[in-house]
Amino acid sequence: MTTSVSRPAGSGGGSPPRPRVLAALLGATRARVLVRVAVRDQATTSDLVGELGVSAATVSHHTAVLRESALITSRRDGGSVRHAITPLGLSLLGAHGLPGARRTC
Repeated sequence: MTTSVSRPAGSGGGSPPRPRVLAALLGATRARVLVRVAVRDQATTSDLVGELGVSAATVSHHTAVLRESALITSRRDGGSVRHAITPLGLSLLGAHGLPGARRTC
């Protein structure tokens, strides 16, 4: 009788690519939002809508969850909302070897 053993990501043996692991943790769209905010100095909701090809309502929903999780901050600037990565968000990306992780706040 053989027994299968599951291995944690990063332990070798064909572990999934790191962006996929982050998407599994956060959800694919939320992970994309987090990476886009990290790559830019700041990103507005409109920037994210244009870059990700999703609705403003979708971006607003995902940024709210990321903000509640302390991965980004958001502030109103006139008619726009600007989002920025937090040190915790950078740490999460850095742990997965993703863009924006080298930038400092």
